[in-house]
Amino acid sequence: MTDRAEQFRDLVPWAEGTDPLYAHLCRHAADDPEILALAESIPGDRQVPHVLLAAVQYLLEREGTHRLADYYATLTDDPRAPDENCYPVFREFCLDRTDALRPLLTSRRTQTNSVRRSAVLYPAIAHVAARVAGPLALVELGPSAGLNLLFDRYRYDYDGRTVGAADSPITIESEIRGGDPPLPADPPAVRSRVGLDVHPLDVTDPADADWLRSLVWPAHTDRRELLDGALAVASEDPPRLVAGDLLSDLPAVLDGIPEDVPVCVFNTLVLYQVPDDVCERLATLLRDRMADRPLHWLTGANKLSGGESVELDWMRREDGEVRRDTLADFEPHGRWLEWRA
Repeated sequence: MTDRAEQFRDLVPWAEGTDPLYAHLCRHAADDPEILALAESIPGDRQVPHVLLAAVQYLLEREGTHRLADYYATLTDDPRAPDENCYPVFREFCLDRTDALRPLLTSRRTQTNSVRRSAVLYPAIAHVAARVAGPLALVELGPSAGLNLLFDRYRYDYDGRTVGAADSPITIESEIRGGDPPLPADPPAVRSRVGLDVHPLDVTDPADADWLRSLVWPAHTDRRELLDGALAVASEDPPRLVAGDLLSDLPAVLDGIPEDVPVCVFNTLVLYQVPDDVCERLATLLRDRMADRPLHWLTGANKLSGGESVELDWMRREDGEVRRDTLADFEPHGRWLEWRA
């Protein structure tokens, strides 16, 4: 239980600057034996505080009338700031609904689709597309519901410069803090797209869509709006997602793509949840495949350090050697990027 408590404490500094409600709840939950005992239902390989907080928001949004809702910006236009009553109300909500919470805690996991990260993928995939012959076959690792696989169906605003799908119902805004990223007016051509996830989410399933919404922190209302727009786009033509293991099932996914079609494998912020040895074996697998076909890999950092930024690296084979260069640094939710290529 001590480990669970530390996980809640570790989340506090992350939350303090972005969602005071979650910072308040985590600070108190870390010292609450009954809430920590409830959190023991969550398998150890998952982000315990995130899953518990999401499960509470999931149930709260379905009820909508409990007084805890007064603190959630997702449920009221004028949310109350965390006060002396906030945590006791949260605690009451949890302990009164343990039977409803436990199935979520045991079966669900952190599978966010931070759609604004597509603002980083847009120039990165354009960078790859400019160096291959023909449209790309996209393969996303850990796509959750695959919303970032649809990066070419969104419109983007980079400091007033608009690119992408002009008729998209959503516009993703991101700040460029340095460098000169490739921002073609039209999205790079996509031949096919597929995502590989141990537990993919189905955008056409209301329960899965609601779980995605519940993973967005209450104060992040702009992220929720983008998510809702992307869910609407995806529901019209959902991306193909394969349920499978990162290592054992990826070869079959790649083998399903014609050998002469250039492939762009990508992942933004998933490998930090994967053991180091698995990351190393994944890198070996993709390096080996680069010798057999045109294959590029856009990969986010294996580890998070303080939450300030994440690097996006580009791996490919050139002149018989595998090269790795950092294309960009980006804020974990894609609010800004610095192009370094």
